[in-house]
Amino acid sequence: MGKWGKYKKKYNTKWEGKPGIKDWIGRVPNDDTKVMCRYCKCRLRAHNNDLHRHAQTSKHRSYAGPKASAPLEYPNGLSSYNNMASFDIPNVLHPTAVEEAVKRWLLEDTPSFDHAGFVVGDLEETAVIMCKSPGVLAGVPFVDAVFNELDCWVQWKYREGAELYEVPCEVATITGRARRILLGERLALNILARASGVAKKARRFVQLAQAHNWHGEIAGSRKTTPGFRMVEKYALLIGGVSTHRYDLSSMIMLKDNHIWIAGSITKAVHDARRVGGFSSKIEVECRSVPEATEAALAGAEIVMLDNFEPQAAKDAAANLKDLFPQLIIEVSGGITDANITQLFSPCINVLSSSTLVQGYPAVDYSLKIIKPGHDPRNPTVTMPRSSSMQVDPITSQALINSMMLSGDGSTTRVVDAQGLVQEPQGLVQQPQGLVQQPQGLVQEPQGLVQEPQGLVQEPQGLVQEPQGLVQEPQGEELETTTVIITTTEDNISIMESTEHNQS
Repeated sequence: MGKWGKYKKKYNTKWEGKPGIKDWIGRVPNDDTKVMCRYCKCRLRAHNNDLHRHAQTSKHRSYAGPKASAPLEYPNGLSSYNNMASFDIPNVLHPTAVEEAVKRWLLEDTPSFDHAGFVVGDLEETAVIMCKSPGVLAGVPFVDAVFNELDCWVQWKYREGAELYEVPCEVATITGRARRILLGERLALNILARASGVAKKARRFVQLAQAHNWHGEIAGSRKTTPGFRMVEKYALLIGGVSTHRYDLSSMIMLKDNHIWIAGSITKAVHDARRVGGFSSKIEVECRSVPEATEAALAGAEIVMLDNFEPQAAKDAAANLKDLFPQLIIEVSGGITDANITQLFSPCINVLSSSTLVQGYPAVDYSLKIIKPGHDPRNPTVTMPRSSSMQVDPITSQALINSMMLSGDGSTTRVVDAQGLVQEPQGLVQQPQGLVQQPQGLVQEPQGLVQEPQGLVQEPQGLVQEPQGLVQEPQGEELETTTVIITTTEDNISIMESTEHNQS
């Protein structure tokens, strides 16, 4: 099961009361790790993500109808998107390949100790994934696999392929142990950022083709990130374009180096056909129309016009189609979303571009733990509260007070925490005031007035009357300490000043 896959999901009785699932879910006899679909009789892993994904498949819908499908939100009121961005596309992924890739990535990120995980512990928490820049959601199966390996649950609020343009927005919620959520945080965000960036770029190319009514195929290339090809190729499908060949085994493609070593295009094509047989197509990279003609005559099914100027490419494609109507013509080299419209021609079948997997901007995602009273879009900002709140006199009495300290170390409290109100700007004393006996200090709305010595506290501070402070009969030094406490939403600041008065 891998380093983190020690815990198997079991049948959750909560599903029996969950809308969209309760109508078709059933137990599998003698196996609590599996569930059964009552409509199409499929056996599934007892995992929330698998249930929601199965409910969206065409097989399930054909048996159950749309009412039995688990509800998922469309992005910002949209009811559809490009037909390539279907929820069935994850079925092209090999489950074992995805799981092995995720395990390898997790071990790469945490090869031994998770020191920060010791701090947060194993308390169950809920987190949200936020999309903070426009993009096309892609990479959902890989993120599901990451958190499934870490024994966490993911609930998506948007379908894969959804266009996320009203940002920031909550894309998914994750429930699980705090340490495990944070173990998968960076990996999941990296996958989403890059996959969504590829899908966004691909969707842009598709929209340009549709706007110009061009019906050929747009394809990526094999110039992918080492170790990340599966995600990037998958994201191309979500964006609506073709993956081109996945690897060297997918199709025989003869480039300039192959031809130079073989000696000629004809010899290279014949040798490739001997080992590839009838089941493998052969494509030849060509730099001119004569080379393309030789490749077609040798038996190549596809010719690639490499690094042609737009008008030259369209003219060459038209000439080749006249000679070889069944020939598939691909144009590649320097194609971007800025110049792709110049290559739209009915004689060109495929336009391939490496910018789809190399020149894409990553989409900005973040993951935040949900805390009560905090906005998940910006957890550092607390939600608005009432403008005033009564301070607990018991807990604040030790901190919020002003003290009169005599020389012998004895203390006399002038103002305790009773009657203090917390306003947005700090702590404000109620106007009725407190009267302290027997020293003769009376607290009025304007401040503290000492009678009869004449020490008056105005709003600006303490003002000493001309006659000054009257020395106590015992003749001891009088030390006045003022403590000012200012509170904000998240902290309390304390300022203390001391004044010595000698009679």
